[in-house]
Amino acid sequence: MDTTELNQEVKPVPVLLDPCTIPEKGPVELKVDRSFDIKVTAEEARCQVNRWLLTEVSYLMRALPPTLVVGEQVVWRVPVSFGLPQLGQIGTIGTIEVDVKSGKMGATRQAKADLEHKAEELAARMPPYRPRQMTPSEYLAKNVPPAPKLPLTESE
Repeated sequence: MDTTELNQEVKPVPVLLDPCTIPEKGPVELKVDRSFDIKVTAEEARCQVNRWLLTEVSYLMRALPPTLVVGEQVVWRVPVSFGLPQLGQIGTIGTIEVDVKSGKMGATRQAKADLEHKAEELAARMPPYRPRQMTPSEYLAKNVPPAPKLPLTESE
């Protein structure tokens, strides 16, 4: 039965066959005869990983749209991106897999440590943060007098 007959939304999703052995050159005939139920959507998997990243790992990481991986187990492979406030998203630092049937996430302590380690490596290669010395005039409030400067002594 076609899924459009069930009134379900159909979206294009990247699919990865894992493992798949093919010759380096020449004709390839690939037949896939595999059926499975998807009970966790790609968006639900991405949101689940995002929630875990935010609460357990770092607010500087976010989940990207996943790829469906058809192998021994069928999972959503959700890429994790790392970014810095002054630079935006810098790059992908790893993936987390989510089972399409159960929603069980491969978010282990080791996965968390790997993401943190790769984020630290990536951040170390970025230029140092340099705050602005002056705020551009177009961002300053108009018709508001500046606050008086308070002198500070060394004891304060």
